[in-house]
Amino acid sequence: MAGIILLLLPLIDIKGILQHLFVFIGLILLSFVFLGYSFYLLSKRKQGKGFFWDEQGVVIDLNGIKVYWDEIEDIKFFQSSVTHMRSTIIYPHYTNQEKIRIRRKKSMPTPEHSIDWYLIEKPKEYHKNLIKDWEEKRY
Repeated sequence: MAGIILLLLPLIDIKGILQHLFVFIGLILLSFVFLGYSFYLLSKRKQGKGFFWDEQGVVIDLNGIKVYWDEIEDIKFFQSSVTHMRSTIIYPHYTNQEKIRIRRKKSMPTPEHSIDWYLIEKPKEYHKNLIKDWEEKRY
């Protein structure tokens, strides 16, 4: 939606395009970035790659890397006070961070894994159901 709005925004003042040519070009380029990322996420969803969980664990990125249920210490909701972005944060137990680092092929271990809500369809349902399933698997 942001890409479409940014694409249409410069067309409001068609007569002033020549006066603000750099702004016009910048908005057009930025709109293509947003549209391209939207189509990228759509294609990942159609390929069946996305954020989900199964009997083994929770997929934490678009590459299909999982954090297994027995590695998870806590799952929480987070909303940034600055950007107001919302995320589901998965905290693995500190003893499992090295295993996850090796699995993800990263140079440093990560104490938490964030699943941003703008990447997910129906994020509130996703978070609620993930917490429910994790509670069942934990006990």
